[in-house]
Amino acid sequence: MRLGVIADIHGNEPALRAVLDDAARYRVDRWWVLGDLVLFGSRPAESLELLRGLPGVSMLSGNTDRYVLTGEQPAPHATAADAVGRLDLVERYAAMAAGIGWTRGVLDQAGTLEYLAALPAQLHLQFPGGTTLLGVHASPRADDGLGIDPSLSDDQLRSLLTGCSADVVVGGHTHYQADRMVGGIRALNPGSTGMPRPPGQANWLLLAERGRGDVIAEHRTVPFDVGVVVRDLHRRRHPNAAFLEGVLTGQREQLRTPTATAP
Repeated sequence: MRLGVIADIHGNEPALRAVLDDAARYRVDRWWVLGDLVLFGSRPAESLELLRGLPGVSMLSGNTDRYVLTGEQPAPHATAADAVGRLDLVERYAAMAAGIGWTRGVLDQAGTLEYLAALPAQLHLQFPGGTTLLGVHASPRADDGLGIDPSLSDDQLRSLLTGCSADVVVGGHTHYQADRMVGGIRALNPGSTGMPRPPGQANWLLLAERGRGDVIAEHRTVPFDVGVVVRDLHRRRHPNAAFLEGVLTGQREQLRTPTATAP
């Protein structure tokens, strides 16, 4: 069985299509989609429709999917009150709120908000040879905060995975590809499809089992047309178009995952 894993699509349909075109040659049997499906990109409804049509697909909810449903925001501007007195935080809070509202409106019009609300926090799978897999967005404990990242120390990663009974844990959130082994658990991150690091190269992960406990993991990267995405953001008057253009072209840094313990 071949399992394709994608995460952090962020409503970027051209990047998602590039990944699926690349995956077509591998005869993927099942798909996992590890959250952050719709927020920020110009095509949230189209991206969700593509994902729902994948063979044997299972999806979970990420922190930005939660924001779309609840209006919550990440620290340090989690509420409007948090931003009072800080012009930079007021601007960031307003920009995030605008993006959340725009995305929620598009999904509501498409009739897919309820589908988003029903997504679980974790996915579970056992390969035919007995290898057990756990899928999460950031970590087994939370959909935000620390995630599986190449920059984490072994101690940090071990703490993040404490209590896991799976042989392999796969998570997104950080937008960085990773393949780590700590405490007898293999920790994998497919990287981001829609807001990748480095920019312009959509990421995904192909998993297969060679024998009991022996999982082959192939990280894939595929280029997509950033210009098409940027033009569509502006054409649709997306409220975060300027910010996303900077991120997608590499002219602006993405927000780094916090280095403090996940909430």
